[in-house]
Amino acid sequence: MTDQTQPLLTGRFIVLCLCGVFYFMSLGLVYPVLPGFVENDLGGGPVAVGLAVGGFGLSAAIARPLVGPLGDSKGRRFLVVWGCVLAGFGILGNLWVTSVAVAVLFRLLTGLGEAAYFVGIAAAAQDMAPEHRRGEATSYFSVTVYSGLAAGPIIGEQLEAAVSTNAVWVLGGVLCAFGTVLAAVSMPGRPEGARSGWPTSFIHRPATRPALLLGLGLMGYSGFLAFIKLHVDDIGFAHSGAVFATFAVMVISLRILLARLPDRLGPQRTSTLSYVCSATGLWVIAFWQQIPGVFVGTAILAMGQTFLFPALFVLAIQSAPVNRRSQAIGTFSIAFDLAVGLGGLILGGVVEVSSYSMAFFAGGSLSLVALVVSRTLVRPQLEVSY
Repeated sequence: MTDQTQPLLTGRFIVLCLCGVFYFMSLGLVYPVLPGFVENDLGGGPVAVGLAVGGFGLSAAIARPLVGPLGDSKGRRFLVVWGCVLAGFGILGNLWVTSVAVAVLFRLLTGLGEAAYFVGIAAAAQDMAPEHRRGEATSYFSVTVYSGLAAGPIIGEQLEAAVSTNAVWVLGGVLCAFGTVLAAVSMPGRPEGARSGWPTSFIHRPATRPALLLGLGLMGYSGFLAFIKLHVDDIGFAHSGAVFATFAVMVISLRILLARLPDRLGPQRTSTLSYVCSATGLWVIAFWQQIPGVFVGTAILAMGQTFLFPALFVLAIQSAPVNRRSQAIGTFSIAFDLAVGLGGLILGGVVEVSSYSMAFFAGGSLSLVALVVSRTLVRPQLEVSY
């Protein structure tokens, strides 16, 4: 079978995507519950909330350069299975949390699992995809991410209201267990030409520039994740899960309907569109401080975030052979971790001295900084590499 006739949507690829739904649903459960848990049950302030929500990104960023080579030597299945296990224990650990410090420690453990899981499953998805459909495979795979993140917040919020916060942590652990089983049966083993031992460098340098663009483009989104729940509570709306779902449904719909658009536009125009929409959406949330403003701003932000990752991810993948693919993904995805971790912390500081609205305004401004960087410092490299 030639690459041009090789199918993409095979049984194993579909099981891989289902594994992603369970795992990211477990992460999504936490987003509407953890901020209130830290603020109300543990007595933490805005900085503590930002650190607890985004702290997993900091530990994941540290772990990415290490887990990338592991995926290339021991195989994608190794990373995904152990990633699910660690993330599950990180979520379940909240059952025994009595202080902000302990909550952050379990969040850091979740981050270690996230580092291994994402590198492994993203590399596996690319391993299963025909060469000419890698961008399309990335769009479909990312649909599973947002499907889980769409359903998770709604389920988590409703479960907390109907049962308890502890029930949310238990369900998160159970979903990770399902993901572990599916990963064991669907993930490929060691890649062709797998290396033994450690590489001379843990960073895949060609992937650093698309990683920079991704990280800058996600900073404002990280503030959205950390503080939208508390913001909508302030304006009298008790269903933040609907806001998360709006974001996710928009992303899912656009990525299915326009799966090949990033390939056609190229990374420069795609990233420009993303930064402009992201800034606009966050500014709408900041200045239109009513329920309709939250949903309109969220929809525009979702438009901005829809295509940034697929375009830049494929750019990173194209820079690496198959036996260095996990390393390239590890390098590229550090940007996501740092954006979530540092973005939540920085914008939490803005909330501390000002308000949630000013934090969203600052997040939108960071998207404009990303636009300037993409059109000056990084643009020549993108045009040559694409």
